[in-house]
Amino acid sequence: MRDEVNVIYDGKLDKYQDETRLLLSTNGIKIIKSKYAKSVTAWIYIGDDYVTNYENDQKQALEKLGRHIPTYHLIDLWKFLKEKFGEVKTDSKDKILINPVHNRVPLKEIMNLYDWEKGFDEGMLHWEEGDQERKAGNLERAIELFDIARYHGYNAPALYKSYAMAYRKLKDYDNEVAVINEAIEREDSVNNTTIRELKERREKALALKQKRN
Repeated sequence: MRDEVNVIYDGKLDKYQDETRLLLSTNGIKIIKSKYAKSVTAWIYIGDDYVTNYENDQKQALEKLGRHIPTYHLIDLWKFLKEKFGEVKTDSKDKILINPVHNRVPLKEIMNLYDWEKGFDEGMLHWEEGDQERKAGNLERAIELFDIARYHGYNAPALYKSYAMAYRKLKDYDNEVAVINEAIEREDSVNNTTIRELKERREKALALKQKRN
């Protein structure tokens, strides 16, 4: 799926998503997160894998909403909006430099890097302990434990979500963005809810960093 998406969007999926989102919002079209919200008027899909789920999704829409939902490919919508509304200028996040200071080992030095199950078994308890510390407000200790979990090969969305929440609480937006970037890099599927949520969180962290500067 990742290779297919990279080919379709020439490795610039974020650009197409950002421009489409901006074109929609600036022209009064609300973007809804819930797939089956009563006010939804259309679905947008990123890759051709959606076709395999199309019939089931439409069946659920009929059951939940009493109607079918028009569905469009992101590329087609992007082209239509550009033709209708013209060019759009988005804020370049590439210009926002981050300088995270941390004790995380490089990815290549992580244990069990290619053995997900062993990494899960050896790292999960450290993440669980770290998340308890995070919830108790012991953020520095929580991050130390997340680092240990990561070092042992624990690679799960929950780890990176916990990392991000701890750094957000500390207002350490550089590290928040850095761990989110790593999570996206390590995620197998580019077209899923986890990736979308991570990217939205990254946008917020970058905005907060800009505001503080």
